[in-house]
Amino acid sequence: MPAVDIFQGTDDIQEKAAGNGFSSHWEYDTALRDLVTSAYDGHWAWSLCSTEIFEFGNEVPLVSISSDGLALPEVYTFEDAAFASNNSGNVSPVVSINGQDVATYLEAVSLTEASQDRDALYNFVFYSNPISVGGAQTGEDGHWLGLFSSSESFWPGAYQTLHFKNGTSRVVDTNARYPGKWTYKSGQALLESKCLPESVSSVSPSSTSAIASTSAPSSSSATPSPTTSTASSQSTVRPVPSSYPKPFGKTDNNYLLSFFPETESLKDYGILAVPSFEVSTTEEVNQFEARGREFVNNATAKGKTKIIIDIQGNGGGTIATGQNLFRLFFPDVPVYSAVRVRSGKAFNLIGKSLSKEDVEGAPFDWSYEITPDQKDDFSSWEDFAGPHDILGVNSTSLFSYNFTQQSYPGGSPISGYGKIPLNPKNQGWAAEDIILLTDGICASTCTIFSELMKAQGVRTIAFGGRPIEGPMQGMGGIKGAAVLPLDGLNTLIEVAEYLIKNGTSPLSKEEIEIWSEFVPVATTQMPFKLSSASVNIFNAFSQTNDRVPRQYVYEAAECRRFYTYDNLVHQETTWASAADAMFNGGACVQGSMNATGSLFSKGPSSRDRLAAAIASHFSGH
Repeated sequence: MPAVDIFQGTDDIQEKAAGNGFSSHWEYDTALRDLVTSAYDGHWAWSLCSTEIFEFGNEVPLVSISSDGLALPEVYTFEDAAFASNNSGNVSPVVSINGQDVATYLEAVSLTEASQDRDALYNFVFYSNPISVGGAQTGEDGHWLGLFSSSESFWPGAYQTLHFKNGTSRVVDTNARYPGKWTYKSGQALLESKCLPESVSSVSPSSTSAIASTSAPSSSSATPSPTTSTASSQSTVRPVPSSYPKPFGKTDNNYLLSFFPETESLKDYGILAVPSFEVSTTEEVNQFEARGREFVNNATAKGKTKIIIDIQGNGGGTIATGQNLFRLFFPDVPVYSAVRVRSGKAFNLIGKSLSKEDVEGAPFDWSYEITPDQKDDFSSWEDFAGPHDILGVNSTSLFSYNFTQQSYPGGSPISGYGKIPLNPKNQGWAAEDIILLTDGICASTCTIFSELMKAQGVRTIAFGGRPIEGPMQGMGGIKGAAVLPLDGLNTLIEVAEYLIKNGTSPLSKEEIEIWSEFVPVATTQMPFKLSSASVNIFNAFSQTNDRVPRQYVYEAAECRRFYTYDNLVHQETTWASAADAMFNGGACVQGSMNATGSLFSKGPSSRDRLAAAIASHFSGH
């Protein structure tokens, strides 16, 4: 993705607003939202008040399908695709929309999503069962209909005209949906209800307890979502989607499903579908872990020789859940985690303010963090925060969560750490007998899990993407290691300010004097409401490079195929296609096999080339 200057962008918007350049508050919010989206950082998200009122969509979902998984795909309406797949009916692919080439038009539509890879973005445009299972639903029937059919808060125009290869056309009207009962009699009433803030309550000492519970490192989530709670709740049992065969085992929320197919092409395979790591209660954490372990033990007992881990649609979730799943396949391999935070003025002021025992549990708690090898603690805030010059950016020391402290029943269990016994104790399959199957949407915790697997030599096959030959990333979403919701940041700031006001802050007089210059105001004090907002808080690094964040590294899958119609409606056919390509000598899309940036590329990886280029720039050569 191209570079974007966020600060210049906000200056431009501010200047335009000061000159009355926006015709409405919705136009102003849209400009801000588009600027945030242009960073293509899935952890940085702003839900602005006026853009969240309506959801826009239509009743014509699209699909991108290939005749055989290798030929370039064409775009069909979902209802036409079934006829096209068996050559029945007078149907034709879409060749243009609103007079523009269909792929070019839909690529532009895809840019309203936040993935950092163009092929992953393109997959978001279309109908998808795995994305639905992973928790993203846009249709009334609980399916992900795709960004073309459900553009969410992005206005595509009053209508869009589809032009087909056979010369026919179809006008698709845009509908606006309000999720609730409409009671507003004027635009002013709507503005006051949705956008103008309520009075802000004062901060009290009780806020310090909220810090520990809302920002506990043991439950840090890698997607904007609730953290793992120690309270149990009764889960709703979701039915298995009709596109999947009957599972051998599953979690109630369908975030982990196991299969042992009986078809000839897959009889030696164990299939583990993991469309999400988004577990938010102790019950869900324990069930996810138990079903994963049951799969490994049963696959071993049944003599399955190959494993396919299907992570299509996986946008992330609770970090420890992904790390624990890795340990089920590689119990002898330590979990490697290495992150840094930008060590700027605001970070240091807030972090140092909260580096007291009575606010222990804040995400910047240096006494809790540990070196990536899990061997050494930090001696002080300064030892932890640095700053260290990392390619011209002031950053903290490289650190990790303390897995021994966080791993316990009711916490964030990781097999073999803390009070959690190692189970299984022996590795069931060699790395070359395991593959990851992805649509590139893999983000956040999913990339943490995938990186751990890839570091052991596990290969990846990616499906879908733009209608062009060549490689595709397996992990096309945000590769940051943790997200911080801004309401959590609000709490951190408010507690730090409370400590300053009552004279118990560890900050010096000089630091207190510059507080307001560098620390942002809480979102509750902004002139307009934010429905929700979040930022990426930790940059993740690989074992082979502790200077270039993984977010900026292109990692091609070892093979790529396009979706066929059968793949979209029968998940078992996708698994069979992956098995054919990765284990049985089947072909990959032209130019996609072991491309640069993959595990087995012959040239320097993009990671190495990027590191060299950045290092050269900052060294002056």
